[in-house]
This record gives sequence, structure tokens and C-alpha cells, in this order.
Amino acid sequence: MIEELIERTNRKEFYGSGRLHLTELKGQIGHFNTMEFNFVVDEENNIGNLINVEHWKLIAHQTMEFSGLYSVSYLPYIKLKILTDHPLLWTFNKNKLECELNGFPTNASEFIGDLFFAYEKHAGNWLPINKNFFNINEYYKKKGKMNFGIPEPLAEPIRIVCEKHGIEFNVENVIKGYDKGYANRPNAKLLIFGNEDVSPNDYNLGQPYIIADEFIANRK
Repeated sequence: MIEELIERTNRKEFYGSGRLHLTELKGQIGHFNTMEFNFVVDEENNIGNLINVEHWKLIAHQTMEFSGLYSVSYLPYIKLKILTDHPLLWTFNKNKLECELNGFPTNASEFIGDLFFAYEKHAGNWLPINKNFFNINEYYKKKGKMNFGIPEPLAEPIRIVCEKHGIEFNVENVIKGYDKGYANRPNAKLLIFGNEDVSPNDYNLGQPYIIADEFIANRK
């Protein structure tokens, strides 16, 4: 019945008056863990009374991550959609590259700025740049090189920025499949609480989301 819940939240009339409220959360993130999210889904009529009140239990099998669900209001991000291709899934369904930078940029601020815009363009700022590039002055500048891991789709954008700044970018190792350990989750899916009338789902404007292998929803 997850399709029924998704269909309701995407109705034109629901966007004008509908609301989602998280009332209870059970379970914890971990390998092979199942989490349960309980929601109240309702709408408000033109005189302020609640109508079409429903209680839904959303089960996420093998939950990997969730964010933004404790908000008082999800508006305008109330249109549910399940995605199998998204930057938030790259950690789980793309190869991991172990990389090395050799040489420190002449203009470090411009270098980091160019990287930021590359991440914004190719990953919609769903993947924070400071997860890979940190301790710039205390580590990278002093050593003149840096090692870090990235999902494979980020390699070419980073390479282009490095070439602009005269920095050598090398992929030292490719980690794939079972060698990724817990991060090897080829069936990972993203349930996003979005609204593509406001912003594409591949661009981060704080939309709530859940990442898991499978989603099941039941109306109570």
C-alpha cells in the first residue's frame, strides 16, 4: 500500500491543504534493522476543520539513514516519491574510489569554492564537501597532499577542478561490491518527502528522506 500513500500525497488538493505528522518512531539504524515510522496524514477544509484523517505505519526494511523527519511541518515537501538513482544513494550503490591529491593550490579559497560549486552542480549539495575536504591548512597544506574516499560519480568533477588549479588527482584504488562492507547496498532506495514544483528532488533544500532497502506502508 506504499503506492496508495504516495498517490495521496501527490494529489493536487493534498498539496493545498494536506499535512504529514510523525507521531512515533520505532527501531534504530543498523545492519539488517527494520524501522517503523507512524504518521498522521490529514487535510484541512476551508473553515479550518481537519478532514480525511488517516493513520499510517511506514516500515523501512534495512534502514540506512533518515533525516528531517522531526520537523513540525514538512511543507512544502509533502509529495512522496521513491527513487533508485540519487546522490544520497551513491555511497551504497556506486563504487568507492580511494584518491590522492598531490600539490597544494596557489589560491586555496578559490580551489575550495570551485569544488563547492562542482559538488552543487553534480550532487545537488546532498553530499557535503567537508566530508571529503577538511583540515585544509593543518593537514593538506603542510603535507602537500591529501588522501580521501569518494563515490565514483564525483571523480570527474573533482578531476576537472584539480586540473584547473594545477593539482595532480589520482585514483589509487577502486572498492566495489562486497569489499565495501556495510556500504554495499545495491538495493538501496530513497523515499523522499519532496515537491518538484518547488525544487527538483536531486537538489538539497532540506527535504526529509529515508534510505532503506524496501518500504511498506499500511493504513491503520
